[in-house]
Amino acid sequence: MTSRSKLVDPRSFEDLFLFRLTRLIAAAGAPVIRICEGRYGITRREWRLICALALDGTMLSSALAQRIHLERGRTSKAISEMVEKGLLVRRPRPNDRRQVEIELTDAGRSIYDTLFPEVVRLNQQLLAALSEADIEQLDATLARLQASADRTMVDTELPKADRRRRDKTTPRLPGLRS
Repeated sequence: MTSRSKLVDPRSFEDLFLFRLTRLIAAAGAPVIRICEGRYGITRREWRLICALALDGTMLSSALAQRIHLERGRTSKAISEMVEKGLLVRRPRPNDRRQVEIELTDAGRSIYDTLFPEVVRLNQQLLAALSEADIEQLDATLARLQASADRTMVDTELPKADRRRRDKTTPRLPGLRS
């Protein structure tokens, strides 16, 4: 009799795919966060913004938020902090001054140019545990999982959490404090 994978038949939260993935991201991402914060004085979120702008060039803040899969409000806050640090500039669009284009400064570009190769090396070290065939399979698997997750987000109508206020009409489980 063949036993089913813990991923297919989880017995505890530690067997859940998303928990295991989160744990991997935390362990593998910790060195990147330490380099970002310790060496460059930027957060992981700021690093994502720098990467997107380095690759795609000048963008509207709403397009940038969409590109890095981050809420507009959080993106706007990160942009403001990065402007203060001298890593980004905001430029109103000439044809519509209500829209603002975001661009890397030379300092922001310099961080990307020096940090990206370091992050590539960390990724390569992590993937060194796998064979070339394993890496190709993982790449294909991640693409299928991403497509599945994207479909799930479109097909699933779940309420969005509003963390700024407590909605007293939201049902609570008995015994939980509101």
